[in-house]
Amino acid sequence: MVDMAHVIEAFHLVFAFETMAWILLGVVVGVGVGAMPGLSPAPAIALLLPLTFTLSLPAALGLLIGVYKGGVYGGAISAISFATPGTADAATTVFDGHKLMQRGQGKKALHISLYSSVTADVTSDIITIILAPTLALIALSFGPSERLWLIVLAVTLLGALSGDHFAKGMLAAAIGLFLATIGSDPVTMVPRNTFGQWWLMDGIHLVPLIIGLFAVATMLEKLVELIRDRAARSGAPQIVPPAFGKSGEPLTFREYLSCWKEMLIGTGIGSFVGILPGLGATVGAFLSYGVAKQMSPEKNIGSGRLEGVAASEAGNNATCGPTLIPLLAFGIPGSTIAALLGGALAIQGVQAGPRMFELYPVAIYALFIILLVSNVFNLFIGRFFAGIYARLAVVPPPLLVPVVLIMALFGAYAYQNNHYDVYLVLGFGLLGYFMKVFNLPVAPLIITFILAPLAEESLRRALMINRGDWMAALFTSNLAIALAVFCVVVTIVLARLQVNQRVKTLASVRSDDGEGGERPGPGH
Repeated sequence: MVDMAHVIEAFHLVFAFETMAWILLGVVVGVGVGAMPGLSPAPAIALLLPLTFTLSLPAALGLLIGVYKGGVYGGAISAISFATPGTADAATTVFDGHKLMQRGQGKKALHISLYSSVTADVTSDIITIILAPTLALIALSFGPSERLWLIVLAVTLLGALSGDHFAKGMLAAAIGLFLATIGSDPVTMVPRNTFGQWWLMDGIHLVPLIIGLFAVATMLEKLVELIRDRAARSGAPQIVPPAFGKSGEPLTFREYLSCWKEMLIGTGIGSFVGILPGLGATVGAFLSYGVAKQMSPEKNIGSGRLEGVAASEAGNNATCGPTLIPLLAFGIPGSTIAALLGGALAIQGVQAGPRMFELYPVAIYALFIILLVSNVFNLFIGRFFAGIYARLAVVPPPLLVPVVLIMALFGAYAYQNNHYDVYLVLGFGLLGYFMKVFNLPVAPLIITFILAPLAEESLRRALMINRGDWMAALFTSNLAIALAVFCVVVTIVLARLQVNQRVKTLASVRSDDGEGGERPGPGH
């Protein structure tokens, strides 16, 4: 039952000047980061995570959620203006958005991308506010065995759905599990996997891991690109198209309403995708765009239509709120961003999960209010400063790379004033870079790293309750048995699907090669 006293207190905290200022700053930074090709909200949040130590909980959540929501929308700006999506989430926006720009309708494209983003985001946030408490009530009935199998199921889904190869996803999860075991045993305090290094006795902390895998790895990737191809120094086009000026024709209310069907499709698909672990905004955008194109062939989406931009942007932004549902309801982050926000909550002394609604009601209400308020900031900042943000896409990588690297190393040291954290950041930066080279997804590593202590705690508690009987501990109820069976079924099905898909791809390639070999040469 909603306690109005807690809701009112949360309103006071969120609408305080400090919190509103940090939300504003977060959205401003997020849209700017999203507009710069090659960056994404995750590295920006990783860099800002140490800053949250000095902030109140509402201010910290406002900053990070603002960066997240602004970053998801910001990718559309460079996608429309330069046909270079700032983030992978905006890849499908290029298909129609840039063609509209070339026809002198860039302002219309930017406006419909913004309005559809905000519309879908607000709607999906309301879905989050309704679903999360309901699922949390269900989660409270779970015992340690059920929680253990739920975590195993989440990791399995993440490993299977985060990358293009099931084995690579599970390998990334295994790396995360190993990193989580470094330190001292939580019960006996015996060192494990420390390699004789005393400074690893406390284990690896989340902040250096995140900064290294996201910020440093991304900058190393861009640095290697610069070394390999000096032409990349020229960056994006140096001239912002005139459609951003006052002469551009704005979007009319009738044109906005004409895209209602595509926004509805994007909102529904994006919200569903956001709840599922391991998929994310990119999958939401592609699915929404594809479904909208199939359902309305008469609109000729893909040829420069406002409806195509609306479907794509609604699909990726609708995942923002629902991606937090597994975190809030079960304490299991379903995406990298959710893991980062869960880390921010932990830094503030708040453990995300079903007990959060009971133990920290003001914090959960403040989070819900911030989700909605950040959309308002996103609307106004995107509406009036899109032209300025378009110019951020021309920032040369030779300037961007060293600045971000310095910020990453400074943030790592400031976390605990410990120079060993700087070494960890550099090491994890190299690990993250090689994971990109070998196409290993990072999300399973991060989320498994966070979930491993919870899984170990659940397993130990189940064994204690059942006096060391492993069978009773693992399969103590029908629900635990059902979750275990579901994990096995999901693993087999997803593995077979990926194997079949790769067999079809190889057969198609061989067929094409065979046809090519039978073609007569020019001399015949």
